[in-house]
Amino acid sequence: MAGPEPFARTGENAIVCILRIVLLGPMGIGKTTAIRSLCGDLMVDCDVPNMDPASSEKTSTTVGADFGVVDLDGGEQLHIYGSPGQDRFDFMRGWLLSMAIGVVVMIDANEADAVRTTERYLQTVFEISETMPCMLLLARPISPEASNRFASELTAALGIAVPMITVDVREKSQMLDALDIFSSLLITI
Repeated sequence: MAGPEPFARTGENAIVCILRIVLLGPMGIGKTTAIRSLCGDLMVDCDVPNMDPASSEKTSTTVGADFGVVDLDGGEQLHIYGSPGQDRFDFMRGWLLSMAIGVVVMIDANEADAVRTTERYLQTVFEISETMPCMLLLARPISPEASNRFASELTAALGIAVPMITVDVREKSQMLDALDIFSSLLITI
């Protein structure tokens, strides 16, 4: 499968390199918050009131693709898309992934079914591209022991290791560090 076209013309025939990544994860994991912490008010969110309080305690939910832009060195731009977490919007995941050069899967590794949830999101990615760079972002506080146990169980289930980092998505500096690590994966591919 050919990758997305990373260049766009702006202004007086200037060419800007646009890199697109997607944040995947369950409802309430912090995809919108992560984009907001990186982009501030210069983001577009698609939140509406949550009409299914049985599925989450959140008062709002994303029904489209959240979007933000991070300006990089050299005039490049990183476009970050947050996919809706509810399964009824799963059709959007494939569309978003088809434009992306990489994906960050956000997970709460403390959840009892965290390995299965992660497998499901990674399967969605691998259906689009078996070679798309992926990184797991553990978006909830977790002990080193629990993190190591989750990593071991996930590696055993997948048969491969997936890079993983724990961050507080509300903290811009931590999210920038995560993107820096993720960008090193993109460079090596």
